[in-house]
Amino acid sequence: MDWNSLKKSVLQWLNTLKIKESPYRYRLSASTDDSAFTSCFALFILDLFGETEHFSDEKKKGWTAYLNSFQNPQYGYYEPKPYHHFDKERNRYQLTCFCLSALAILEAKPLYELTFMEQYRTPESVERYLYERGCHEGRASSGNKAMFLAIFLTYLYETKKEATYKELIDVWFDFHDRHVNASGFWGHDKSCHSFHGIQNGLHQFIVYWYWRKDLHHSERIIDAALSLQSGDGYFSPTPGGEACHDYDVVHTLVCVSQRNTYRKRAVSEALNKAKHASLANRNNDGGFCQSKKQLVTYLDIIRNMPFIFSGFRPYQSYYRLRRAISIIRYGQFKVRTGWTAKDRTWNESNLWDTWFRTIILADIEKSKTADTIKTDAKYQTFIGLGNDIPKKSATA
Repeated sequence: MDWNSLKKSVLQWLNTLKIKESPYRYRLSASTDDSAFTSCFALFILDLFGETEHFSDEKKKGWTAYLNSFQNPQYGYYEPKPYHHFDKERNRYQLTCFCLSALAILEAKPLYELTFMEQYRTPESVERYLYERGCHEGRASSGNKAMFLAIFLTYLYETKKEATYKELIDVWFDFHDRHVNASGFWGHDKSCHSFHGIQNGLHQFIVYWYWRKDLHHSERIIDAALSLQSGDGYFSPTPGGEACHDYDVVHTLVCVSQRNTYRKRAVSEALNKAKHASLANRNNDGGFCQSKKQLVTYLDIIRNMPFIFSGFRPYQSYYRLRRAISIIRYGQFKVRTGWTAKDRTWNESNLWDTWFRTIILADIEKSKTADTIKTDAKYQTFIGLGNDIPKKSATA
């Protein structure tokens, strides 16, 4: 992969999404609108390619002022204007995490204190939040919400240096250590040991890696991750991959295998296939899409039978088939995220898939080199998505 040519084409495409009225606003894709989320994604792409290192102080202040305009002065969280997601707590907590990451890139701070975190000042309140969101049972989105809370606690600990926040982080880890399942994820139904388990669990893993904590059952995590790869190199349950799901598995494999020689050759072969798979979702305009193999009719399911039954693992084939049928049955012909008013198409270049696919490529390239060799990709240092591969990885 020629990183410089990739950078040039992605940045040229990114420039086409810029809103004329403001240098800090970018549409999610050519056919959609912009939001605080999409501005963060654009900034993350610029940062990944090292462009933020050349920002002037004036430009940094402009970006900071724009992002801080979304902060609620009473509660301190960042919230979209308007909301486009039914789960408002998830929407604002997710945006808050992204904005904190963006501000760290800009070497800036929020305008107001995160006063909404006063409700999570005791061990009991942290545990209650995790139980109520179903983090112990792998409920949908529970991994995200567990990560949000850990990010906020980590941010408060690192900025305020109060021992109380470190104690609450320890409560977070104790909760997850107690409830981890035999595959190294969270939850106990079959999906929590397969596709859903790793898609959900990656968010908790990010917290473990940031704090240099060992994961449980790392060899089983590798087994589960490798088993999900289809013949065409993707780890998603849908044909042609999904950048989010593919990143979940690639980042996990790269991070866990850093200090674990278990199935090293199989991991290397899987990552090489994943690299080519990600590049296959690169469009001629320079951006990346979710998938070029959109399902529209039941005939498309028949055409994708080789993918559905790839690997000959009964449960995974069932999971892929069920997912394919639900797409057709419920008309999920556009990707709904709650980040924008308009939804993108599967094969349309967009900020989210471009950010994640370029991180996937950077992770895979870096996994082949020693720690002393620098890569061209610039990883984020703030806890969350977009972090570097940890020097010390899961070994438990």
